[in-house]
Amino acid sequence: MKADWQVKKLGDVLQKTETINPSQSPEWMFNYIDVSSVSNSTFQIEETQRIKGSAAPSRARKVVKENDIIFATIRPTLQRIAIVPEHLDKQICSTGYFVIRPKPEINNRFIFYFLFTEKFTKNMGILQKGASYPAVTDGDIKAQIIPFPSLHE
Repeated sequence: MKADWQVKKLGDVLQKTETINPSQSPEWMFNYIDVSSVSNSTFQIEETQRIKGSAAPSRARKVVKENDIIFATIRPTLQRIAIVPEHLDKQICSTGYFVIRPKPEINNRFIFYFLFTEKFTKNMGILQKGASYPAVTDGDIKAQIIPFPSLHE
């Protein structure tokens, strides 16, 4: 890291995200992104389930928008990380994801690539709790320190 770079907590550069309960709109059809929807080799959302609000799993709660980044908090070192494409704007993902929505002045790709750094991945391995179902919390992710280059750089 160069001398003119700043460091911040990841949570300090993120916007708030929304949660909903799809079962309260029983006829609403939506695309559901569960933890197995993201490939940890292509880092894309490869498939979703089209379901009605009345059939929504209890974990279907987090609203995603185009260009959000979703990070699986369950088994975080498997790196199930993806950027939400346009066709999944305003759809729903599992509470097994942390939805990362950078503030407008932050490039989402910068955050996306940061999530693959050796230091971040190592920290997730250290912080995960649970033997058979290891996971980190949204707070664990927000607390991670991210370096930012100068605007010129």
